[in-house]
Amino acid sequence: MSNINEQLASYKATLGSTVKSLLNDLQKYIPQDQTDTWHAYFKEITSTTKEELFNDITNLKVTPATTAALFTTFVSVLLASKLLVPSKEPQKSEKKPKKKKKKQSKAQKANSEIQAILDEVEETFVPQIDQYIERYKELSDEKKENTYNYIQEMLLKKLMKLDGVDVANNNVLRENRKKVIRFIQEHQSRLDKFKKDN
Repeated sequence: MSNINEQLASYKATLGSTVKSLLNDLQKYIPQDQTDTWHAYFKEITSTTKEELFNDITNLKVTPATTAALFTTFVSVLLASKLLVPSKEPQKSEKKPKKKKKKQSKAQKANSEIQAILDEVEETFVPQIDQYIERYKELSDEKKENTYNYIQEMLLKKLMKLDGVDVANNNVLRENRKKVIRFIQEHQSRLDKFKKDN
């Protein structure tokens, strides 16, 4: 509470000098006849005592001093509420509406699975077979056997995974699956043939 009182006291101290500074700046842009009116208005505000101000407020008199006091109070409360009370509303820029993903049909899901298997074989295992063939003579006997067994086992797992893809009487998907199976089997045969020849 003392912290709030200190802040309010510092605001009050700076408010008077800020208002005077603003008035001095405004005088440059206000015609002389308006300046006289404003001077009278502000002279009345500054010459009003605290007792007169409270008396005018309790009697609901509209004077320059009561108007200025109420306006200042309103702005202060508004600023304090913005500064001290965090906003509970999320800002619109922070949250973007989530886009709903369309649910894939069975055919689309099956096609995605077949494509994922093909991509993995092409990107991972075909380069491993190529590397195995290129470096075959540099490898130890144990490494030759282990690498061969690993690649064959992984390709076999991919074939089994393809068998588990539900093509649901879809001739196009069935044909795609057959092509990927043949592709994998060709690389298995290539690896087998190379190992037998060497």
